[in-house]
This record gives sequence, C-alpha cells and structure tokens, in this order.
Amino acid sequence: MFDTLPLLILNSYDMKKLLFFMAMFPVFIFGQWTENFDSGTTLPTGWAVINAGGSNGWDIRVPNSGTAQSGTNVAGITYNSTAHDDYLITKAINVQAGISDRFSFYIKSAYTFALENYEVLLSTTDQTQAAFSTVIQATSKAPGTWTQKTISLYAYVGQTVYVAIHATDTDQLYLFADNFVVDAPPTIVPDCTLFTLPANGATGVNIDGILNWNLISSASGYKIKVGTTTGGTDIVNNTDAGNVNTYNIPGSLSPQTTYYATVIPYNAIGDAVGCSEISFTTASAPANDNCANAVPLSVGVLLTGTTEGASQSTETAPTCSATGINDDVWYSFTATETTHLITINYTDNATAAQVYSGSCGSLTAVACASGGFGNSNLLLQNLTAGQVYYLRVYSSTSTPGTVSNFSIFITTPTVPSNDTCNTAIAITCGGTVEGNNALASNDTLPGSTCGSGGTTGSYRGVWYTVTAVATGSITVSACGTEFDSYLRVYSGGCSGLTCVGNTSGVGYADGGCPTPNIFNASTLTFNATAGTTYHVLLTGYSAARFGKYTISVTQNCSAMGTSEVSGAKNDIKAYPNPFTDVLNISEISKVKSVSITDLAGRVVKTIDNPSSALQLGDMKQGIYLVTLNMKDGSKQTIKAIKK
Repeated sequence: MFDTLPLLILNSYDMKKLLFFMAMFPVFIFGQWTENFDSGTTLPTGWAVINAGGSNGWDIRVPNSGTAQSGTNVAGITYNSTAHDDYLITKAINVQAGISDRFSFYIKSAYTFALENYEVLLSTTDQTQAAFSTVIQATSKAPGTWTQKTISLYAYVGQTVYVAIHATDTDQLYLFADNFVVDAPPTIVPDCTLFTLPANGATGVNIDGILNWNLISSASGYKIKVGTTTGGTDIVNNTDAGNVNTYNIPGSLSPQTTYYATVIPYNAIGDAVGCSEISFTTASAPANDNCANAVPLSVGVLLTGTTEGASQSTETAPTCSATGINDDVWYSFTATETTHLITINYTDNATAAQVYSGSCGSLTAVACASGGFGNSNLLLQNLTAGQVYYLRVYSSTSTPGTVSNFSIFITTPTVPSNDTCNTAIAITCGGTVEGNNALASNDTLPGSTCGSGGTTGSYRGVWYTVTAVATGSITVSACGTEFDSYLRVYSGGCSGLTCVGNTSGVGYADGGCPTPNIFNASTLTFNATAGTTYHVLLTGYSAARFGKYTISVTQNCSAMGTSEVSGAKNDIKAYPNPFTDVLNISEISKVKSVSITDLAGRVVKTIDNPSSALQLGDMKQGIYLVTLNMKDGSKQTIKAIKK
C-alpha cells in the first residue's frame, strides 16, 4: 500500500502540468481529423453540399470507374449538360498552430479523356455559398489518377474555417474526391521516396518523360534531377515539382536514350538525405512519326497503330483537339472513290484525326474529327479519285504520357436502303442485323416526343421493324455499335408513330450494354403486345457519331408456330458451342467469308474463303458474334462462346 502512495501525492507544480496535459488532450482528438467517406453512403456529419448548377450534385458513392483512393467510397459528382456550380464543403476546421494548420485531400477525374475543372475555396464564417470568397487553389483540371493536394492553413490560425471543392465543368463524366486530412506540418526532414514509374532499369519508356513516385506524408514538395549521365542534371536541374507525385520532363525525350533520375522529398526543415537514383531507356520512335514516313493504307484493309513513342510534328496544325498536342503518327491513302469513311476505333485513350491534301511540308487541312466515345471517324466527301491524302492520328488529350492504341479501316460507304421509316427492314425473331449509318440522312423525329430532342432533327437515322410473337418484353440491343448511339421504339404506322421507349448511350457505359462499353452503345427493353409491329430508329447521339452498328432483337421466339420456325433462315449451324479451339460451320460452301467481333464491336478476326473448321485457338475466352457473309449477299450471325 505504501509503495503506491507516492504516485498519488502530487505537489502543486506537478498538478498544474497534469491539468495542462489533460486540458490539451482533447485538442489533439478534435483539432485533427480524417475523412474517407467509408462510414456510409450519406454525407458525414458536419459536411454540406450546395448544388447551384446542373441537376447532378456531389454525393457519396463507390467510384463509377476505378477504385477509391482509400477504402471503398468517394465523394463524387456526375456530368451534366448544364455547367456544374457545385460545392463539397468540409465540416468546421479549428485551425491551431502545430496541430491543425495543414489541409490535404486526393482528387481525380474518372477518365483521362474527360478531365474535370475544379477549384478550392475557403470560408471563414459559415457554409453558405456567398461565404466562399477566398480562392486557395485556382481552377485546374483534376488528373486522371489520384493526386494529393496539400494546402497550408497557417494564415488562419485561431480561426474556424470551411473548405469547399467547387466543381465547375460541363459534360466531363465524373469527378471524385477522397481521403481528406487535417493535421500539422512535420518537424523533421522527410524520408526518401521510390519511383513508381518508370521502374529502375526500364526500357521502352515513352518519350513524353512522365515520372511518378510515392508520396511521403511529411514532405511538402519534391525536387527533380534528370540527366544523361549518372548524377547528371543536364535535362532537369533540381526543379521544384511542388507537392505532387508526378512530373513531366519538359519537351520530348530522345528515342532510344538512357536517362538518370532522382526525386528528393523536402519540407520546411530541409531535404531528404541519401535518395537513390534510377535509370531508364526510352522507346524507339515509331516508323511513321513524321509525314515523310507515312504508312500507306489500302481501302478495305484493317490496320492497327499506336502513338507510343511518337513526338509532335511541325506540319500544318490540326483544326480540332490541337491544344497541347504532343504526339502524332502519319498514314497516307489513295482515294479510289469520291467518298470514303475512315473508321478509327481506339481501345484505351481517345484519338483525334486530321486528313490533309497536298504534300509533306505543304499540307492543306481537309477534315478533322475530335475523338470521343470509342472513335474519331471521318466521313470524307468530294475527294478526287486517284489523289493521295495524308492522315494524322494523335491523342486528343494534352495530358503528357497518354498513349492511344487504335485501328484504322477505310471503306466506301453507301446510302442505307432503310434510310426512312417507309423503307424499314424487318428483323426476324432473335435476329441480328448490321450496317453503317455514315450516309444516312438526318431524320425529323415523329410528332410523338421520344426522349431528348423533342421532335427536332436527329442524326443519321436507320429504321427497322420488330413484330412481337408473344405478349411480353422485347429487348432491342445495339451493343457492339461503334459510336455513341440513340435508340427509339415506336408503335403505329409511319404516318402516326407513337413513342414506346427510348434510351441513349451517351455517358460512359450507361446505355445498358456490358462493360467495357467504350462506344456507349445502347440497349432498350419494352413491353410488347403479340402481333404488333414496332418501328426501331437508331441514330447517332450527335452529328459526329456515326459508323458501323449492330442491332439484335431478343424476345420469346419459342412462341412462334412450327411453320414460322422452319421458314426462318437457319440452315447453317456452328458447333460445338461453346468451343475450345475449333468452331465447325455446316454448309460452308455457301459462305464467302467470316467476320468475328467481340461484344464491344471490335473485329478480332476476318477469314476469307473459310474451311468448315475455323481455327480460333488464338482468341481469348469470351462471347463472340460470328458473322457469316453468304455468297448470295445475305448474312447470318451466330453467337459463339470461346471456352
């Protein structure tokens, strides 16, 4: 008992220290805080949102694309055709020196081809819109990867403040914010960090010269050194990159060259000590990096390409998406007709394309297509047959290091026979059709409002009919269509159509098709009455959206009579289905060629003069549409599964 008694006896000096510590302890709990939105799907206590712009405002969600920076949820906002004027507002921050005078958060745009504008504002009074009059970060675009932003609140010590992330953009898909932290600056120098891109010793590195590294919580910024010799600084000499985790080396690096780089974290105390150096070697430039070495294209022949390793050319500037252009590759073709369609489908990052006449060094711009939603297609008319034209393909985003992979296919389009309601083509029960709407005319919509646009003009429409064999649901799917599409279904005759339903593929993968749905193809399900014929109108969502389409109809075909089934064109079979390496086709003598596409509409294999046993062992597992191009000019499409 007496052994513990001294612990209970405190003199007045010790008691004052104890009371002071107990008084200060809550400050560390309540002065600092973190928020990653993982406690639920509603706004955290004390936070607020103001939706003063388009109908879509900030909310708590699982990211529509990618992952959260921390945990599962993020604060996010969705695109709208009306400009955002939307505030995500923190709870109160009691700014205390050395305790809660630093504020940080992570932010990103969902996609590199749709970077969102935002700014960071501060209020010293309350959470009303008018109170956020102080700009602590000017308007900038949120990168396509999670990026930390750190802001000093030292100037507001002794005050209670609120910080707002102010979204201001239009139609740029999604903006996310996560992992908000209020804490204090460090008191010692930071540790060194490690590069995450490129890896030490990496080869084939893009000449855009992007450096990425891990963030250090105690760092307030990073200094960069890059040279062509170990320890060298002839490329970048101790440049302060700021408190970021990425740096774009100015200009383009030289192809097939080894570089040496060091990143040094620093804070108010000083620089990190002993940080190691990495080396990397850049990729070779593509053969068609300039106009003089343009790769020749042939009409009707598919070719793949990439902007990886490409640099910016000095030829006549493109007339679209040219701001910040930093890569391009070149192609040439000889026009065989006065009209050609150039289909450029990208598989990752958006492309733009410019066609020129003339010769290298003296080019004249003819047509330009700004990429989006899977393609940068060009419809060229009034060409001169026999003349050589040049095609410049480049990444449509100015974000350094962005590489676009794509395919190019030149065709001679024709006016579709089903360009009007009165010439609509019937789709059989369970059938699939395909075509191209590049030369379809713009439709004036029927008087019955059916989705956006009211009864105003719609873009490059093609018409089909579907007859319900039973009362119940029918699904009309344009999945596989290679452009941002819009589906409308009507009942009644062409002179008196009534809207049944509509859906658009605008927005990223919101048209109901399986992901990835980079083309934003659309699908629509509606309730049908047996024996009723419905008209289906497929258009582009805008004037720039056109190209190859696929439409399939799903309904209860088992309800058809025996005579209807036997009358259907179904004499060719594919087996086994599912298959492993070989898919057998019956009646192969009737087949001229075979085209195989995936569910995203990309052509993965074309076989001319096929044998009855299709060798498909090199294809990946998945579901494919096998289109049999018959010698009589008809087509039959079979859905096949590769195991």
